Amino acid sequence: MGSKDNAIEAFARAVQADPGNAYANYQMGLMYKEMGNLEGAENAYINLLKQFPEHPFGNYDLGYIYREMGLHSKALTQYAKALKLDPQNVNALYDIAYIYKEAGRFQEALNQYEKVLAVDPSHPYSLWDRAVVYEKLGMVEKAEAQYKHYHEMTDCSLRRFWNCLD
Repeated sequence: MGSKDNAIEAFARAVQADPGNAYANYQMGLMYKEMGNLEGAENAYINLLKQFPEHPFGNYDLGYIYREMGLHSKALTQYAKALKLDPQNVNALYDIAYIYKEAGRFQEALNQYEKVLAVDPSHPYSLWDRAVVYEKLGMVEKAEAQYKHYHEMTDCSLRRFWNCLD
């Protein structure tokens, strides 16, 4: 479309013409998010969820916006809604762990990283962050082993090329 502003205008016209257009509502939120306009994204996702409260991506993305705004309690509430709709939503599972880690709730973060890795054993951010949390807890040997495991899982050399196929 040329620019994100033009895309937002087009999606806004589509929403105005058909307020029940879930695609246009959601895409408008994504455009705002990509532009870094968190308030615009928040409003777009709230409008989407008023009409489609069980929209799994809308629930996750609104949680992400809240996380980025530092509204962790609101983010956790949205992630719970997203997980109720899709218990395997690895992004929501990870973001919950991330919030716990940032809040210094390290044991809860570790428990949450286990949930992420049960769904996606090679989730790179969880593999790395789990090592960071072990370090913060003074579990140096576990941290070192986890860093080693992270590097093994994310090694993109020819020897381990299959790690890079995602």
